[in-house]
Amino acid sequence: MGESDHLIYAIVGPDPFLRRLVLSEVLARLDGTASDLGPTMIDGDAAVLAEVLDEVRTASLLGDIRIVIVDDADSFISRHRDQLERYSAQPSPTGVLILLCKSLPANTRLHKAIKKTGEIIKCEPPTRRALVGWVVDRAAKVYGKRVAPGVVELLREQIGDAPGMLDAELAKLATFVDDRSEITRADVDALTGHSREEVVFGVIDSILAGETGAALELWRQVVAPEPNAGPKFIGGLAAALRRWLQARRMVDSGRDLRDVLRAIWLPNAEGRLGRVPTAQLEAMQKDLLAAELSSRTGVSDVPSAIEKWIVTHSAGKAAAVAR
Repeated sequence: MGESDHLIYAIVGPDPFLRRLVLSEVLARLDGTASDLGPTMIDGDAAVLAEVLDEVRTASLLGDIRIVIVDDADSFISRHRDQLERYSAQPSPTGVLILLCKSLPANTRLHKAIKKTGEIIKCEPPTRRALVGWVVDRAAKVYGKRVAPGVVELLREQIGDAPGMLDAELAKLATFVDDRSEITRADVDALTGHSREEVVFGVIDSILAGETGAALELWRQVVAPEPNAGPKFIGGLAAALRRWLQARRMVDSGRDLRDVLRAIWLPNAEGRLGRVPTAQLEAMQKDLLAAELSSRTGVSDVPSAIEKWIVTHSAGKAAAVAR
């Protein structure tokens, strides 16, 4: 191992994609000293301390280094904090232990122990202001493509701000444009289109169909890339619901259904819009506002409030109309 290499690492940050990027850099740094068998990856929730340390301490017959990675190690650390503190003070010379975790506060003894004998690498997600530059830079360095900041903003509107999701979309776009050196707005529209917006509209459509399970699954798809951005997604639901209500009121006023659908984009709404009662949409809008207020005031968290709203209006459509 080189002078800059250590026997224990903690890679700390809330985003699993960014933790994996840093892990790749650490493994590249250790390349040439690691066992030919490759790193051993262990899930933190299922990791057994004795087995993890046995792996690290088992000397290779060829004299190379064993690398053991504990992924999502927060629960593993919580269960074995004292033992890991003792191990960190005197790590085994036969292996490298790498902990990937969301959090490791600097005031803990484990943080101090690892920092003393090993290395702690923090990987905070880029701020919203810096994220555009991060995507532009990654497109150039990893995929060899130029992408303008305005195109990145469009991509964020469609995909969200999760680095892993943005990187996955960059990979698809790089393949899509093939030999062209630039990813354009037209490419994003062609490949990504209204993907997230369509899923949001799918939540509303599934509620109106009384398909509770489908509505809940689609909602979870919406929030999965950015689990802490719930208020933004409530806004997306509210905007979609307003469009449904606007279209329904246009039909009520005597407008032809096909003309309404041409005037207002409602994906897959042809069969539903003509049958959904205006009163149901109004009740959904009223209760969505109540759900948003309860989340903002701390009475309920966003996922729980919206899931309750979905169940109420998909499983109890008749009651919603009768209000």
